[in-house]
Amino acid sequence: MALSIIVLIVGAVLALPGGLFAASLMSQPRTRWLGLIGGVIGAVITAFALYYFIHAAGVTIDAVSWFFGSFLACSMGVAIGALLVGFFTGSGRGSDVRTQEP
Repeated sequence: MALSIIVLIVGAVLALPGGLFAASLMSQPRTRWLGLIGGVIGAVITAFALYYFIHAAGVTIDAVSWFFGSFLACSMGVAIGALLVGFFTGSGRGSDVRTQEP
């Protein structure tokens, strides 16, 4: 296994606890578990996308920059995955607000 894959996996795994905590804060209580699952899926998709684009472009990156980049990108992937699941399940922050009729 190449060093870049190992560093990517370590960065993604270390990004999960903080990202999932933020995902649980962003999700409504009734869809919290779906938000956490969406966050994990978002991190995995982000890690695969990083790996694909680095190897497709032929870029060489040192291990520290690759670790911090994968850590930050996977943290954002968790948050975006949780937000997308919340959006698609219709559990936005204002989903229980009704319009007042005169």
